[in-house]
Amino acid sequence: MSESSEGRESVDDSAQNSPQYSPYYFSHHSDQSYEQPQYGWKFSKTEKTDRISALPDPLILQILSSLRMKEVVRTGVLSKRWRLLWTSAHNLIFRCSGQSNHAVSEFITSVDDTLLLSKPSKLNKFSVEFHYNQRFVKYVNKWMIFVKNKSVEELDFYLSTRGSDEFYSLPQIMYSNACLRELSLCNCNLVPKEGINWPALKVLVIRYAKLNRDIVGMICSGCPTLESLKFSMCCGVNYFVINSKSVNKLVISGYWQQEHEDSDDDDGNDDDTQLIIYARNVTSLEIRGCFHKKILALQNVQALVHAKLDFYRKTDDYENDFKTDENMLKDLLESLEGVEKLSIGSWCLQVLTMLETKNSSCPRMRCKYLTLNTPFNQSELPGLAVLLQSCPQVEILNISKDSPFEEYNFGWPSNEFNGENYWISRPCWVMHLKTLRIDGTWIYESPYFKHIFPFLQAVLKNGIVLEKIILASFDDRTWISPGHHRRLTETLLSFPRSSRDAVILFSG
Repeated sequence: MSESSEGRESVDDSAQNSPQYSPYYFSHHSDQSYEQPQYGWKFSKTEKTDRISALPDPLILQILSSLRMKEVVRTGVLSKRWRLLWTSAHNLIFRCSGQSNHAVSEFITSVDDTLLLSKPSKLNKFSVEFHYNQRFVKYVNKWMIFVKNKSVEELDFYLSTRGSDEFYSLPQIMYSNACLRELSLCNCNLVPKEGINWPALKVLVIRYAKLNRDIVGMICSGCPTLESLKFSMCCGVNYFVINSKSVNKLVISGYWQQEHEDSDDDDGNDDDTQLIIYARNVTSLEIRGCFHKKILALQNVQALVHAKLDFYRKTDDYENDFKTDENMLKDLLESLEGVEKLSIGSWCLQVLTMLETKNSSCPRMRCKYLTLNTPFNQSELPGLAVLLQSCPQVEILNISKDSPFEEYNFGWPSNEFNGENYWISRPCWVMHLKTLRIDGTWIYESPYFKHIFPFLQAVLKNGIVLEKIILASFDDRTWISPGHHRRLTETLLSFPRSSRDAVILFSG
């Protein structure tokens, strides 16, 4: 249902609707050589074939495979020998950003014409992105037949729609396919009548779809070699049972909350129910995005090695939901107590701040690699302290400002920090720390360094086995003056260190 593609390049509307370029050719007379004859001076032109035209066909096709079809077709003007070479391309990539009926109709016509001229009996990739409505279902169904007949290995189908009523239903011909290795669907519903049979599928991404427990079960049973599974902004199911023996990476990216949503897992009251994730054999789990009023819970995740929690709940009354958020996060962390690598986002740290203000504790964690996506905001520091106290075995700590969520004002009183003294009173978490890495030059900006520098001072003073602190180096793009950066650097280098081996590195 998204009107823009996530993580995709935008398409220039002017280029999309512009007329075809006139043919042009590289000059074969661009190089000149001069001769000095026996009598007098004279120069002549020496013709040379341009290097592009001399490239072998397989190399040209490899270059074309990374381009969208609009650009691929246009390459025919570069050389006479290339004019139909694009019809042998093994990757077909189509993008249309126009939303008008005229623009979409022209796009569909161009796709149909291209498919008619496609020569290979087997294609590596088929990718389509455009604004879809049900009027185009017969054309899209025809493309699916093409995908099946051409034994496409990677199918990327990104449709933008105006609502769930316009979702495209994958036709029955597609539920049994022995060639698919990667499949990505957006705004497409799965409605298999006789199960799913994708024996070669390795990667599956489903965005904006209404699911149910049976469909999730069919995916797990019908994809015996599936390794990576992602559900992004899906709805209709409250219990993700991933009992596949092959899936080792699972991503649950947000929950799409529909008004008056009907779920097959409850009585239709989907607002305050749990969203349970059962992942028996999964070793890498990511939970991110917005889950509205869903209460997340994990079951049977003992196989996990890496876990990432970078999500948030969106509720109407934060004051009454504090306890729910606090209990939910504590239960999640308790389920993840045995993971080796843990990544925590900004909202989760803010929820943990409640534990600090109540003098409560976080479940004990055994992770050795900890990543924090936080800009060191005041509302996150108490939660950060609670988490670090609960992870005494951490050897590598990575801190990044990158987080998809802004700071939320929960309305709780924040502890007063007395700089270094606050962190020195909690020394045990650095007892095993060997490497601290902070990405980005943002740490030198005044809103952040006033919190980060006391933290770094405590790490150096208490880190008895500390080996290195890695910070971003100053460059011309940094929004601070060189003099300010120099003073901060000198202050940092002057901090006392407990470990003789501890060094501070500045990395680009």
